[in-house]
Amino acid sequence: MQVRIKLEQRGKVIPEPLAQIPVLNLTECSIATDIVERYKILLRQGIWGKITLAMLPDGKVEVMDFEPFQCSQVDLQGYAECRAKFNTQQWRDLIFCSMGFNPQHPSYQQEAKTWILARLLPLVEANYHVIELAPKGTGKSFFFENISSKVTLISGGKVTPAQLFINGRTKEVGLLGRHEVVVLDEVQSLTFDNPEEVIGPLKNYLASGRYNRSGFADISSDCGLVMLANIELDDQLEPRNEDNLIANLPKFFAETALLNRLSGIIPGWKIPKFQKEMIASQVGLKMDFFGEVLLSLRQDNRFRFYVEQHTKFAKNVTIRDQNAILKSASGFLKILYPHLELTLMDYERDCLEPACQLRQAIRNSLYYLDDEFRQFGREIYVETK
Repeated sequence: MQVRIKLEQRGKVIPEPLAQIPVLNLTECSIATDIVERYKILLRQGIWGKITLAMLPDGKVEVMDFEPFQCSQVDLQGYAECRAKFNTQQWRDLIFCSMGFNPQHPSYQQEAKTWILARLLPLVEANYHVIELAPKGTGKSFFFENISSKVTLISGGKVTPAQLFINGRTKEVGLLGRHEVVVLDEVQSLTFDNPEEVIGPLKNYLASGRYNRSGFADISSDCGLVMLANIELDDQLEPRNEDNLIANLPKFFAETALLNRLSGIIPGWKIPKFQKEMIASQVGLKMDFFGEVLLSLRQDNRFRFYVEQHTKFAKNVTIRDQNAILKSASGFLKILYPHLELTLMDYERDCLEPACQLRQAIRNSLYYLDDEFRQFGREIYVETK
């Protein structure tokens, strides 16, 4: 069931909400506002549940009661207390298993696990934008297809401004305004009919979390954008264009103003190809609960405060570099240490170092593509404090 409220221009009274139940082909069921208040997720992607309906004398259908099947709220304090009962390796394996991967498979060494866990960063951090480059068959889209109804995946082909931003004809808000994470798969084959109609608003959105189109008012969103692409490897299974990882992507990625707005590049070539025995068979967290926990962690500012207190940047690190690294480090902290009990060495090893590697890949491409970025040097220098 999904709920919509049709606001009218200069309307003085907020109209009653209307419920839609697509599986029953019902589009305008009346529903009490207290049900909507209890389950605000109804106003976004909608939610599966047990719905009690009644037929009114005038033939209209009313929603009398609703009980969600999916997890609709979580206790983050209880989640953190449970984390305290695990050591870091046990917790890492539990999270890894909850993503659908077998933590005991010998091919999943520590580094590979880190980069698979990096796929969670757009869920725990609002407006987190990242590219993953990997050869075919590493399970890039497998996780995103299953984690949450608030995550949507678009596979290759054409993407229109109406899809992403807002439909000028129907006035329906696009994917970036309705979901928490939008995943563009196979971006190496991505095309736009009018690239400037997409790239302009997209750059604005990546920088500010707001966009507008077709004369509509600004739309704000916390949605993260994930781009998945295949990459060519050499005989040593390393990228052919190590200095410029985005060399085989569509031309618009070479625009440094767009690239600089991304938090990092996940090195998917360091993740082994997915095989049947790599599927998790151990105990993990229930998928809808796990997805809701990750998204709920976005609201907790304690992690960002911890990261800012314990991270020191060299003078050559730009503001965009700093923000990207702080976001990534905060995300790893939420994933691995939601109880915030860790040493400075834990923070440096598990959060700060992978965060720097993610951004360094962006910095390398910027350094290669544009002389303007060479004044800052190539290497990003960061340390704990």
